[in-house]
Amino acid sequence: MRLLPVLVIVASLFALVAAACSSDEPLQGTVLDGDEAPPFKLRNHLDVPKSLDDYTADVVLVSFLYTYCPDLCPAITGHLRTAHELLLDDATRVDFVVISVDPERDTVERAHEYSEQWSMLDRWDFLVGEADVLAPIWANYFLDPQQFEWTRTEPAAPAGQSEASADSLRRQIATQYEVGHQAPVYLLDKQHRMRVLFTSPLNPREIVHDIQALLD
Repeated sequence: MRLLPVLVIVASLFALVAAACSSDEPLQGTVLDGDEAPPFKLRNHLDVPKSLDDYTADVVLVSFLYTYCPDLCPAITGHLRTAHELLLDDATRVDFVVISVDPERDTVERAHEYSEQWSMLDRWDFLVGEADVLAPIWANYFLDPQQFEWTRTEPAAPAGQSEASADSLRRQIATQYEVGHQAPVYLLDKQHRMRVLFTSPLNPREIVHDIQALLD
């Protein structure tokens, strides 16, 4: 009978060791030096001015997308939505922020439409702005977006179509381009220090793991 208290103590010690080991698990992303994140001032998909200082959650996730992206950005958006869902109650302690890399087409209205399509209206801020405002932000976060046209064919006016209509069609085709860009996901702590970096391919469970590590 005297062994029972000893076994309980040993079991408790094993539990404590296991808990300590789990809390010391390495981060899944690339660990950064903790430099202060570059500031920004833009407008979100609800047409509300937002700056980095407005995000006061325990962790701030920052990524870069554009709404007309045919492949990479939808995949990233899906991963961010999954990460938000996996966080459960902890999601209230995290600010999700995405910044446009396509100032010509990503208007407030378009960002709102895209956010609604992906059920992210109240889960993130999709920030947009003019090219001269966004370009320094991209550079500060080590991005260099480049436009690539889908087509260089300039159509002639169909028979019976006015030249004005043909010009409209040319302008429409001229806006059909992709933006080549990196897709980093940064995790900032409450003091807006850059702590973790993820690059494609993303794994939402790894993102959630590191968010929760920063929350602890």
